[in-house]
Amino acid sequence: MTGDGFMRRALVTTGAAIVAMAAAGFAHAQDQTQDRVVNGERFGAWTVNCEALAVNETVCVLNQRLVRSADRVFLAEFLAFDNAGEPGAFLAARVPLGVHFPSGFSIRPDQESEDVLELAWQSCATDLCEALIPLDAEQIEALSAADGAIAGYRPRFGADPLVFRVDLTGLADGLAALARATGNADADAGAEDDDTDASDAQTDQ
Repeated sequence: MTGDGFMRRALVTTGAAIVAMAAAGFAHAQDQTQDRVVNGERFGAWTVNCEALAVNETVCVLNQRLVRSADRVFLAEFLAFDNAGEPGAFLAARVPLGVHFPSGFSIRPDQESEDVLELAWQSCATDLCEALIPLDAEQIEALSAADGAIAGYRPRFGADPLVFRVDLTGLADGLAALARATGNADADAGAEDDDTDASDAQTDQ
C-alpha cells in the first residue's frame, strides 16, 4: 500500500488514533530539530511513510506490506511509530476484513522464543481490520534482532490459521530516527527461510 493509501485509511479507522499519537510529536518537532526522517527512507525491512496534515504538521510512521510470494495474496500490513514523548512505541497490524477476532493476532520473535506478542483488535474499516500493541525497549530490541519472526491470525471463522514470516529488522533504528525527529530522543527505546510450516511472505514495495 502506498503512503497515501495507508494514511487515508488511517484517518478513517482506528488509525486515526495512530495518526493522532504519532502526530503529537511531529506537530511541534519540525522547527525544533534537524534530525528529520525522509519519506521513503529505509530502515531494514521498514519504509518511512510521511503525510503532511497541515502547515508545519507532519506525521511519519514505519510501514511494510506483506504479500505471499507464491501468488501475491495480501497477508498483512505493519505500522510502527514512536510514542510521542513517552518511552516505547506502538506496533499495529492490518489484515483483510473478515478476520476471526477470538483467534487473535500474534507474533513470535523467533522459533525458539517462548514469548508471544498478542496484539489487541481495535476496529475495522470497509476492507481492513487493525490490531495494536504497545512495545517497551526490550521488546523493540528483541523484535529487531529476531531471526525470522512468525506472525499469525485466522482470516475467517472456520479457516485454518494463516501463519507467515515477517522481517522486523531495522525496527529499533527506525523508531530511534522517528524519536529524534520528534525531539523524543530521551524516550527512545533502543537504537530467511527456515524449517517451519509458515507461509513464505515478501515485502511489497
